[in-house]
Amino acid sequence: MVNFKRKKLTLLGLFVLIFLCLMLAMDFYKFFQLREAIYRIKENNPKPDSEFFQEQFFAAKKFTNSEQFEMALAIYNNIEQSNASIDVKQEALFNSANIYLNSAIKALDDGDEASSVPNFELGKLTYRKCLHLNPYHHGARYNLERALILLPEKEFGEDNNSIKPERGESAVTTMKLKAQGMP
Repeated sequence: MVNFKRKKLTLLGLFVLIFLCLMLAMDFYKFFQLREAIYRIKENNPKPDSEFFQEQFFAAKKFTNSEQFEMALAIYNNIEQSNASIDVKQEALFNSANIYLNSAIKALDDGDEASSVPNFELGKLTYRKCLHLNPYHHGARYNLERALILLPEKEFGEDNNSIKPERGESAVTTMKLKAQGMP
């Protein structure tokens, strides 16, 4: 009877020891991955698809500095779509909205109003998304106000000179659908 209990305790202790060793190995693996990410950041060679958001932000900043805005926006959109915390998503939205606003202002300064309007609209939309996550984000509030001053919202009035969406664009079809094989 005593040997049986001792065997059970020994096996239980062995399983606990194996479990703890596996957990320690996983922690070491995560630690070495983090060290590699820090090394890549220091060497100015970050991976855009890294699992660490700090490295992704650094890669996006590097792309922004080299004027590869599409790559930076793709990284920020991936961060926004990921399971990151609200604060990380908020900063990704703010940074992508800044890219839209800066490119719109640059296009406006170059006299290209046709390409500045979509960027202004995307910037305003992205600042609003950021403010939806945190209404007290002062940078997003300030830059949204700046964008609204530079390109105010269109108000659709009753007069004939405003551009309203066509009635057919918003109309719902009244046709009845028939399933195949049904009367």
